[in-house]
Order: sequence, then C-alpha cells, then structure tokens
Amino acid sequence: MYLSAETRLKAILEGTGAGTWEFNLDTEEIIFNDRWASMLGYSLEELAPISFQTWSQLCHPDDVEAAFQALDSYLNGNSAQYECVLRMQHKDGDWRYIHTRGTVFASPQETEARWLMGTHLDVTEEKRRQHQLQQLAESLPGVIYTFVLDSQGQYQFPFLSRKAEEFYGVSADAAMANPQLLFDSIHPDDLPRVHQSILTSADTLNQWSCDYRIVRECGYQWVRGTSQPERGPDGSVTWHGIITNIDDQKRLEQKLERLSITDELTGLYNLRYLLMKLDECAAETERYGATFSVASLDIDYFKSVNDRWGHPAGDRVLQGIAELLRQRTRRADIVARTGGEEFIVLMPRTNLDDARHLMESLRSDLAEKVFTSDSGDAFSVTLSAGVACWSEHTSSVSHLLSACDQSLYAAKHAGRNRVLINSR
Repeated sequence: MYLSAETRLKAILEGTGAGTWEFNLDTEEIIFNDRWASMLGYSLEELAPISFQTWSQLCHPDDVEAAFQALDSYLNGNSAQYECVLRMQHKDGDWRYIHTRGTVFASPQETEARWLMGTHLDVTEEKRRQHQLQQLAESLPGVIYTFVLDSQGQYQFPFLSRKAEEFYGVSADAAMANPQLLFDSIHPDDLPRVHQSILTSADTLNQWSCDYRIVRECGYQWVRGTSQPERGPDGSVTWHGIITNIDDQKRLEQKLERLSITDELTGLYNLRYLLMKLDECAAETERYGATFSVASLDIDYFKSVNDRWGHPAGDRVLQGIAELLRQRTRRADIVARTGGEEFIVLMPRTNLDDARHLMESLRSDLAEKVFTSDSGDAFSVTLSAGVACWSEHTSSVSHLLSACDQSLYAAKHAGRNRVLINSR
C-alpha cells in the first residue's frame, strides 16, 4: 500500500508525540501544529492570534536568552542544527521542559523567505529523572560515574557526579570533556596499576575494584573505585560505579601494619619483622652468594639504670640508643629491638670486619653520650655487642643468631663495653 510523504510524516509525528513549528526568519511569521499546542494544555484556537510573542510569552524568562544564543550559534555556522532545552508554561501553571530542534529550509533559488522548521518534544519526565539521579548522586558519599572504553582504546566519562571536583580537584564538566584530567591526578606510582586493572576488568568482565591515591595540594588521599563492566555490541566496555574516599581506612591499616612490625617505644622494628628479613637474606645468600652480618647488642647494667634513675630515664636511654642506631646504619639495614634492653642489627651484603667496625663506632658514640635523669642528674651507659656473619658453615638463621649471642655473652664475661666477633 502506497502512503504519501505527508501521511508518513503525520504518522511519525503522532507516534513520537512531537509538536512542530515553522518560523519565518525574514517576516517572523510562525506556525504551530495542534500537537504543539496540546503539549502545553491548549488548543490552537485558545492561543490565537498566533505570533512570535505566543512562543516567547510561554517560555520561562530565564531560558529565552539561551534559546536566542543557540539560534545565533546555528545561524553563524557554529552548530549543526538549532537545539536547546527550555522551560515552557503549561496551561495548569506547571513548567514543562521542552527539547526543541530545528533546521533552516530555503528554496534552491533562495528567492523565497527562509524558514526555520523543527519539533518540540516534552522531556519533563526525563529531566526530572535526571534531577533525581543527580540528587541521589550528591547524597552518596562518593563519585558516581559511567566510564566507557571503546574497542580502539579511547575512553570517556559520559556521566560524572559533581563530587568529582571534591575528590579530584577537577570539575565534572571538565573531566567529561577531557577524561585524561582525572587520570593525571592519580599518584604516578599507582597509575600503571590502575590502567592494568581497567584492562583486566575489560578483558574478563569481572568487577573492577582498585585502591589508589589521588594527589592533592595538601598531599594525597586514598580512594577506592568499584564498578561492574558490561560489553556492548560494538566491542566497547562500559562501567557504572562509585568512587569512595578510604583515606581514614588506609591510614589506619598502615598504622596497624606499622604497629605489627615495630616497637612502640623506640620505633625500631620488632623481632617478628627481623626474623622475616633474616629468612629473606638467608634465601638470597643461598641463591646469589652475597653474605650478610648480624650484631646482637645489650645495654650494660641496664637494670641498675632503672633502679637508680627510674624507668622514664631508662626509656630515654633506649630511645637514645635507637636514634644512634638509625643515624649509624644504612637504609638497607634492619634494626630491631628484640627485648627489654636488647637490639639486633641485620646488615645485608656486609662482611664481618665492616659489621664489627660499625658496632665499635656505635659503642664509642654511646659511651660519650650523656643522659639526664628526671632530677637533673647526668649519667652515661655502655653496651656490649656480638657480631656474626653468614658463611658456608652456617646451617640456619637460628644457628647464626646463636653464634651472635655467644659472642655477646663472651663480651659480657670479658668485662662489658666491648664488641666481639664470632669468626667460626
């Protein structure tokens, strides 16, 4: 069955619920169809006489200027078509959001007047849903987003809630226009891991979850991104998810981790961490042949320090020795407080002579250091140390520590305030 172009157009307009309008750019004559008027609760007869003012009086005064700017942009060639969303008042007084589109039609000879022709669609419900989504996004404690990675590796953020600026220091509009801005704010040490996690999620379609740092002027903050991917028919992958601030959680985790491997009084490592590093050094030595040394230190007559000057003074002695150890040792060395007044120093890639020399230097410095009691009395302390080095005769970490302790006990029995080595 043949249908005329007019019949087909009428059916399309009825099906889409679009109102049509025609505006003569030269004479300002304007024509609306019945659907255009009923969209706002009127009949064309109620709006008669129809003129340009009919349209402008129904428009929200705050939106008229934006409509004129969109028209100027189109007529000046800066836009492919005339398009804008504005509010128009319904007969019942309610404001409706109207999406208007139009293009210029002129006769081939351009002898007739130019007509701007287009449609109006009521998008109020869509706008309201968008507003509700935006309100929901703003009420959540994070950034709501949609992220798309196409088959060519290009990516974009079709949607970002306004909290993006609070998290990243970049406005949502700017990030949607240039998504690289968000990635530029990620800590450089974390960026490769973030990229890899996205690619892995895109490949497996498993949930994306990644913790990373965002660099801010005041330092950095930890965030966690979580989203579920879905692959589109064109090969692109889309994630809808949320980014939350986990800074407090991460800092607490780091603090707990530090507490689990460090001594609270001195800030040095504890025995648990030292033993782990000793096992690592032993494994490295067996594989690559590099040697390492261990020194066991003990403060001479420490009980008498506590008995005479009090435990606060004793704590200051322990802290003073810890500071000397930090100053004298390298970053690669592991210094641990393993007991009340006992310390062990692990020195990777260090032979016996170099380790002994370091301990002698430390012993000498401590002997010259002056401590003060709560009552203002000055006193000093000394230490004894035993040093041992991993060798082909060493059977285990326990064997090495035992050899080190034997040297320490020998130093004590020899009169204290000395360093002895175990060369076996």
